[in-house]
Amino acid sequence: MEFSYNFESFDITTHIDKHKGKRLDDLFENQDVIENGLGEFLEISWHCDENIPQNLNLQSSKTNLLCNLKTVYNIGEAIERQFIKRGIKTIYDLRSNLRFREGATKVIKQVQNKDFQTLTNNRYVYDLDTSFCFHQDEFLFFDIETLGLYDSPIIIVGLGYYIENIYHVVQLFARGLEEEIALCEQLRTQILPRFKCFITYNGKSFDIPYLANRFLYYFDENPMIYDDDIPYKDFNNRFGHIDLYHNCRRKYKGKFSNYTLTTIEQELLNWKRKNELPSNLVGVCYNKYLKDQKKYIGLIKECIDHNYYDILSLPLIFDKLLEDI
Repeated sequence: MEFSYNFESFDITTHIDKHKGKRLDDLFENQDVIENGLGEFLEISWHCDENIPQNLNLQSSKTNLLCNLKTVYNIGEAIERQFIKRGIKTIYDLRSNLRFREGATKVIKQVQNKDFQTLTNNRYVYDLDTSFCFHQDEFLFFDIETLGLYDSPIIIVGLGYYIENIYHVVQLFARGLEEEIALCEQLRTQILPRFKCFITYNGKSFDIPYLANRFLYYFDENPMIYDDDIPYKDFNNRFGHIDLYHNCRRKYKGKFSNYTLTTIEQELLNWKRKNELPSNLVGVCYNKYLKDQKKYIGLIKECIDHNYYDILSLPLIFDKLLEDI
Protein backbone atom coordinates (compact mmCIF):
# COMPACT_ATOMS: atom_id res chain seq x y z
CA MET A 1 0.00 0.00 0.00
CA GLU A 2 1.13 3.48 -0.82
CA PHE A 3 -0.51 6.46 0.81
CA SER A 4 -0.13 9.50 -1.42
CA TYR A 5 -2.71 12.25 -1.78
CA ASN A 6 -2.83 12.44 -5.57
CA PHE A 7 -6.38 12.47 -6.93
CA GLU A 8 -5.31 12.86 -10.56
CA SER A 9 -6.11 9.22 -11.35
CA PHE A 10 -9.53 9.35 -9.67
CA ASP A 11 -12.20 12.00 -10.21
CA ILE A 12 -13.73 12.60 -6.79
CA THR A 13 -16.10 15.35 -7.92
CA THR A 14 -18.45 12.96 -9.71
CA HIS A 15 -18.80 10.74 -6.66
CA ILE A 16 -19.23 13.69 -4.29
CA ASP A 17 -22.01 15.25 -6.36
CA LYS A 18 -23.78 11.96 -7.11
CA HIS A 19 -24.38 10.99 -3.48
CA LYS A 20 -24.17 14.33 -1.64
CA GLY A 21 -26.66 14.55 1.23
CA LYS A 22 -27.42 10.84 1.32
CA ARG A 23 -26.90 8.49 4.27
CA LEU A 24 -25.31 5.07 4.49
CA ASP A 25 -28.84 3.65 4.88
CA ASP A 26 -29.63 4.96 1.41
CA LEU A 27 -26.57 3.37 -0.18
CA PHE A 28 -26.43 -0.10 1.37
CA GLU A 29 -29.55 -2.16 1.99
CA ASN A 30 -28.21 -5.12 3.96
CA GLN A 31 -26.71 -3.42 6.97
CA ASP A 32 -26.96 -3.68 10.73
CA VAL A 33 -25.50 -1.83 13.65
CA ILE A 34 -23.58 -4.38 15.71
CA GLU A 35 -23.11 -3.67 19.41
CA ASN A 36 -20.83 -5.44 21.85
CA GLY A 37 -19.36 -4.55 25.22
CA LEU A 38 -16.88 -2.14 23.67
CA GLY A 39 -19.19 -0.14 21.43
CA GLU A 40 -20.80 -0.24 18.00
CA PHE A 41 -19.90 -0.49 14.33
CA LEU A 42 -21.72 -1.01 11.06
CA GLU A 43 -21.97 -4.42 9.38
CA ILE A 44 -22.81 -4.66 5.67
CA SER A 45 -23.54 -8.10 4.22
CA TRP A 46 -23.86 -9.55 0.73
CA HIS A 47 -24.75 -12.95 -0.74
CA CYS A 48 -22.64 -13.55 -3.83
CA ASP A 49 -23.96 -16.44 -5.89
CA GLU A 50 -22.99 -15.21 -9.37
CA ASN A 51 -19.66 -16.10 -10.99
CA ILE A 52 -18.18 -17.30 -7.69
CA PRO A 53 -17.14 -20.99 -7.67
CA GLN A 54 -19.40 -23.04 -5.46
CA ASN A 55 -16.95 -25.90 -4.99
CA LEU A 56 -13.24 -25.15 -4.78
CA ASN A 57 -11.05 -27.94 -6.16
CA LEU A 58 -9.09 -28.37 -2.94
CA GLN A 59 -8.07 -31.96 -3.70
CA SER A 60 -5.85 -30.78 -6.54
CA SER A 61 -3.46 -29.42 -3.92
CA LYS A 62 -3.26 -32.85 -2.27
CA THR A 63 -2.48 -34.52 -5.57
CA ASN A 64 0.19 -31.94 -6.30
CA LEU A 65 1.82 -32.35 -2.89
CA LEU A 66 1.92 -36.16 -3.15
CA CYS A 67 3.69 -35.84 -6.51
CA ASN A 68 6.36 -33.59 -5.01
CA LEU A 69 9.07 -36.07 -3.99
CA LYS A 70 11.22 -33.25 -2.62
CA THR A 71 8.95 -33.01 0.40
CA VAL A 72 10.67 -36.17 1.67
CA TYR A 73 13.80 -35.40 3.66
CA ASN A 74 17.09 -35.58 1.71
CA ILE A 75 15.48 -35.60 -1.72
CA GLY A 76 16.42 -32.67 -3.93
CA GLU A 77 15.68 -31.87 -7.55
CA ALA A 78 18.41 -34.15 -8.95
CA ILE A 79 17.29 -37.21 -6.97
CA GLU A 80 13.67 -36.45 -7.77
CA ARG A 81 14.43 -36.44 -11.51
CA GLN A 82 16.19 -39.79 -11.18
CA PHE A 83 13.20 -41.30 -9.39
CA ILE A 84 10.73 -39.98 -11.98
CA LYS A 85 12.80 -41.51 -14.79
CA ARG A 86 12.52 -44.84 -12.96
CA GLY A 87 8.74 -44.53 -12.72
CA ILE A 88 8.61 -43.44 -9.07
CA LYS A 89 6.26 -40.47 -9.36
CA THR A 90 4.50 -40.16 -6.01
CA ILE A 91 5.44 -40.25 -2.35
CA TYR A 92 3.44 -43.47 -2.08
CA ASP A 93 5.83 -45.03 -4.60
CA LEU A 94 8.79 -44.11 -2.37
CA ARG A 95 7.62 -46.53 0.32
CA SER A 96 9.30 -49.31 -1.66
CA ASN A 97 12.68 -47.56 -1.34
CA LEU A 98 14.61 -48.62 1.78
CA ARG A 99 16.47 -45.31 2.12
CA PHE A 100 13.43 -43.03 1.86
CA ARG A 101 10.66 -45.30 3.15
CA GLU A 102 10.57 -43.76 6.62
CA GLY A 103 10.57 -40.18 5.35
CA ALA A 104 7.86 -40.94 2.80
CA THR A 105 5.71 -42.57 5.48
CA LYS A 106 6.02 -39.47 7.68
CA VAL A 107 4.85 -37.14 4.91
CA ILE A 108 2.00 -39.48 3.98
CA LYS A 109 0.85 -39.52 7.61
CA GLN A 110 0.97 -35.69 7.73
CA VAL A 111 -1.16 -35.58 4.59
CA GLN A 112 -3.64 -38.12 5.93
CA ASN A 113 -3.91 -36.21 9.23
CA LYS A 114 -4.23 -32.89 7.37
CA ASP A 115 -1.43 -31.58 9.56
CA PHE A 116 -1.09 -28.21 7.84
CA GLN A 117 1.21 -26.78 10.50
CA THR A 118 3.86 -29.47 10.09
CA LEU A 119 3.47 -29.49 6.32
CA THR A 120 3.89 -25.72 6.16
CA ASN A 121 7.26 -26.04 7.91
CA ASN A 122 8.50 -28.22 5.05
CA ARG A 123 10.58 -25.97 2.77
CA TYR A 124 9.20 -27.68 -0.34
CA VAL A 125 5.55 -27.26 0.62
CA TYR A 126 3.90 -23.98 -0.38
CA ASP A 127 0.93 -22.70 1.59
CA LEU A 128 -1.29 -23.36 -1.45
CA ASP A 129 -0.33 -27.05 -1.20
CA THR A 130 -2.06 -27.26 2.19
CA SER A 131 -5.47 -26.20 0.80
CA PHE A 132 -6.78 -29.79 1.03
CA CYS A 133 -6.27 -29.70 4.81
CA PHE A 134 -9.39 -27.54 5.13
CA HIS A 135 -13.02 -27.63 4.14
CA GLN A 136 -14.00 -24.56 2.15
CA ASP A 137 -16.34 -23.50 4.98
CA GLU A 138 -13.23 -23.16 7.17
CA PHE A 139 -11.60 -20.48 4.99
CA LEU A 140 -11.83 -16.82 5.95
CA PHE A 141 -11.11 -14.54 3.01
CA PHE A 142 -9.74 -11.40 4.56
CA ASP A 143 -8.74 -7.82 3.70
CA ILE A 144 -8.46 -4.63 5.74
CA GLU A 145 -8.50 -0.93 4.93
CA THR A 146 -6.59 1.41 7.24
CA LEU A 147 -6.26 5.12 7.80
CA GLY A 148 -2.51 4.99 7.17
CA LEU A 149 0.33 2.62 6.55
CA TYR A 150 1.67 2.25 10.11
CA ASP A 151 -0.04 2.23 13.53
CA SER A 152 -3.24 3.85 12.26
CA PRO A 153 -6.80 2.72 12.92
CA ILE A 154 -8.45 -0.01 10.89
CA ILE A 155 -11.53 1.50 9.27
CA ILE A 156 -12.93 -1.40 7.20
CA VAL A 157 -12.55 -5.15 7.53
CA GLY A 158 -13.71 -7.21 4.59
CA LEU A 159 -14.59 -10.86 5.24
CA GLY A 160 -15.61 -13.58 2.82
CA TYR A 161 -16.68 -17.13 3.63
CA TYR A 162 -18.71 -20.04 2.34
CA ILE A 163 -21.91 -21.35 3.88
CA GLU A 164 -23.32 -24.41 2.09
CA ASN A 165 -21.42 -23.54 -1.10
CA ILE A 166 -22.69 -19.95 -1.19
CA TYR A 167 -20.09 -17.22 -0.87
CA HIS A 168 -20.90 -14.43 1.58
CA VAL A 169 -19.18 -11.06 1.93
CA VAL A 170 -19.44 -9.21 5.23
CA GLN A 171 -17.86 -5.81 5.81
CA LEU A 172 -17.23 -4.30 9.21
CA PHE A 173 -17.15 -0.50 8.96
CA ALA A 174 -16.03 1.92 11.65
CA ARG A 175 -18.26 4.96 11.18
CA GLY A 176 -15.88 6.90 13.42
CA LEU A 177 -12.43 6.16 14.78
CA GLU A 178 -13.90 5.39 18.20
CA GLU A 179 -15.65 2.33 16.69
CA GLU A 180 -12.43 0.52 15.78
CA ILE A 181 -12.11 -1.12 19.21
CA ALA A 182 -15.60 -2.69 18.95
CA LEU A 183 -14.77 -3.89 15.45
CA CYS A 184 -11.57 -5.54 16.72
CA GLU A 185 -13.45 -7.09 19.63
CA GLN A 186 -15.93 -8.66 17.22
CA LEU A 187 -13.09 -10.12 15.17
CA ARG A 188 -11.29 -11.43 18.24
CA THR A 189 -14.22 -13.06 19.99
CA GLN A 190 -16.92 -13.80 17.40
CA ILE A 191 -15.34 -14.19 13.97
CA LEU A 192 -11.83 -15.64 14.12
CA PRO A 193 -12.81 -18.63 16.31
CA ARG A 194 -15.21 -19.80 13.57
CA PHE A 195 -12.48 -20.40 10.97
CA LYS A 196 -9.23 -22.31 10.53
CA CYS A 197 -7.42 -20.69 7.59
CA PHE A 198 -6.98 -17.17 6.19
CA ILE A 199 -7.03 -16.46 2.47
CA THR A 200 -5.47 -13.06 1.69
CA TYR A 201 -3.65 -11.10 -0.95
CA ASN A 202 -0.34 -10.01 0.59
CA GLY A 203 -1.86 -10.55 4.03
CA LYS A 204 1.24 -12.22 5.45
CA SER A 205 3.18 -9.01 4.97
CA PHE A 206 0.47 -6.47 5.74
CA ASP A 207 -3.03 -7.41 6.92
CA ILE A 208 -2.23 -10.03 9.56
CA PRO A 209 0.72 -8.25 11.25
CA TYR A 210 -1.29 -5.01 11.16
CA LEU A 211 -4.32 -6.65 12.76
CA ALA A 212 -2.11 -8.33 15.36
CA ASN A 213 -0.69 -4.95 16.37
CA ARG A 214 -4.17 -3.50 16.78
CA PHE A 215 -5.14 -6.45 18.97
CA LEU A 216 -2.04 -5.89 21.06
CA TYR A 217 -2.79 -2.17 21.30
CA TYR A 218 -6.34 -2.68 22.57
CA PHE A 219 -6.27 -6.02 24.37
CA ASP A 220 -2.62 -6.70 25.17
CA GLU A 221 -2.90 -10.07 23.41
CA ASN A 222 -2.77 -11.56 19.93
CA PRO A 223 -5.46 -14.24 19.43
CA MET A 224 -3.66 -15.50 16.31
CA ILE A 225 -0.82 -17.09 18.31
CA TYR A 226 -0.93 -19.87 20.89
CA ASP A 227 -1.13 -19.15 24.60
CA ASP A 228 2.33 -20.59 25.26
CA ASP A 229 3.99 -18.50 22.52
CA ILE A 230 6.27 -15.61 23.35
CA PRO A 231 3.92 -12.67 24.13
CA TYR A 232 3.50 -9.67 21.85
CA LYS A 233 4.33 -11.44 18.59
CA ASP A 234 2.64 -9.74 15.65
CA PHE A 235 2.23 -12.80 13.44
CA ASN A 236 -0.14 -15.74 13.05
CA ASN A 237 0.74 -19.38 13.73
CA ARG A 238 -2.60 -20.60 15.10
CA PHE A 239 -4.46 -20.45 11.79
CA GLY A 240 -3.52 -21.67 8.36
CA HIS A 241 -2.77 -18.90 5.91
CA ILE A 242 -2.74 -19.06 2.11
CA ASP A 243 -1.38 -15.83 0.65
CA LEU A 244 -2.51 -15.56 -2.98
CA TYR A 245 -0.07 -12.74 -3.76
CA HIS A 246 3.03 -14.86 -3.19
CA ASN A 247 1.50 -17.80 -5.03
CA CYS A 248 0.68 -15.60 -8.04
CA ARG A 249 4.23 -14.24 -8.13
CA ARG A 250 5.63 -17.78 -8.00
CA LYS A 251 3.14 -19.46 -10.32
CA TYR A 252 3.01 -16.74 -12.97
CA LYS A 253 6.54 -15.40 -12.67
CA GLY A 254 7.41 -13.00 -15.47
CA LYS A 255 3.93 -13.17 -17.00
CA PHE A 256 2.62 -9.81 -15.77
CA SER A 257 4.13 -6.33 -15.47
CA ASN A 258 3.25 -6.28 -11.76
CA TYR A 259 1.27 -8.39 -9.32
CA THR A 260 -1.12 -5.91 -7.74
CA LEU A 261 -4.57 -7.28 -7.03
CA THR A 262 -6.21 -5.25 -9.81
CA THR A 263 -3.60 -6.40 -12.34
CA ILE A 264 -4.19 -10.04 -11.43
CA GLU A 265 -7.95 -9.51 -11.69
CA GLN A 266 -7.64 -8.01 -15.16
CA GLU A 267 -4.80 -10.06 -16.63
CA LEU A 268 -5.31 -13.47 -15.02
CA LEU A 269 -9.08 -13.52 -14.57
CA ASN A 270 -10.07 -11.15 -17.38
CA TRP A 271 -12.26 -9.49 -14.77
CA LYS A 272 -12.62 -5.74 -14.26
CA ARG A 273 -14.12 -4.31 -11.12
CA LYS A 274 -16.76 -1.58 -11.35
CA ASN A 275 -15.12 0.43 -8.59
CA GLU A 276 -12.04 2.43 -9.61
CA LEU A 277 -10.86 3.94 -6.31
CA PRO A 278 -7.12 3.20 -5.83
CA SER A 279 -6.26 1.62 -2.49
CA ASN A 280 -3.86 4.45 -1.66
CA LEU A 281 -6.77 6.92 -1.49
CA VAL A 282 -8.98 5.02 0.97
CA GLY A 283 -7.51 6.73 4.04
CA VAL A 284 -7.72 10.17 2.43
CA CYS A 285 -11.37 9.67 1.47
CA TYR A 286 -12.20 8.45 4.97
CA ASN A 287 -10.64 11.54 6.55
CA LYS A 288 -12.74 13.76 4.28
CA TYR A 289 -15.81 11.77 5.27
CA LEU A 290 -15.11 12.33 8.96
CA LYS A 291 -14.92 16.09 8.42
CA ASP A 292 -18.21 16.35 6.53
CA GLN A 293 -20.23 13.14 6.30
CA LYS A 294 -23.11 14.58 4.26
CA LYS A 295 -20.84 16.12 1.65
CA TYR A 296 -18.39 13.22 1.29
CA ILE A 297 -20.73 10.25 1.70
CA GLY A 298 -20.00 9.32 -1.92
CA LEU A 299 -16.31 8.92 -1.13
CA ILE A 300 -16.97 6.53 1.72
CA LYS A 301 -19.23 4.51 -0.59
CA GLU A 302 -16.25 4.17 -2.93
CA CYS A 303 -14.07 2.98 -0.03
CA ILE A 304 -16.60 0.33 0.97
CA ASP A 305 -17.08 -0.73 -2.66
CA HIS A 306 -13.29 -0.98 -3.10
CA ASN A 307 -13.02 -3.34 -0.15
CA TYR A 308 -16.02 -5.34 -1.40
CA TYR A 309 -14.34 -6.05 -4.73
CA ASP A 310 -11.11 -6.99 -2.94
CA ILE A 311 -13.00 -9.71 -1.10
CA LEU A 312 -15.08 -10.71 -4.12
CA SER A 313 -12.03 -11.47 -6.27
CA LEU A 314 -10.16 -13.59 -3.72
CA PRO A 315 -12.05 -16.89 -4.27
CA LEU A 316 -11.76 -16.37 -8.04
CA ILE A 317 -7.98 -16.08 -7.81
CA PHE A 318 -7.78 -18.95 -5.34
CA ASP A 319 -9.84 -21.18 -7.64
CA LYS A 320 -7.65 -20.27 -10.62
CA LEU A 321 -4.46 -21.12 -8.70
CA LEU A 322 -5.92 -24.48 -7.68
CA GLU A 323 -6.90 -25.12 -11.29
CA ASP A 324 -3.38 -24.32 -12.51
CA ILE A 325 -1.54 -26.49 -9.98
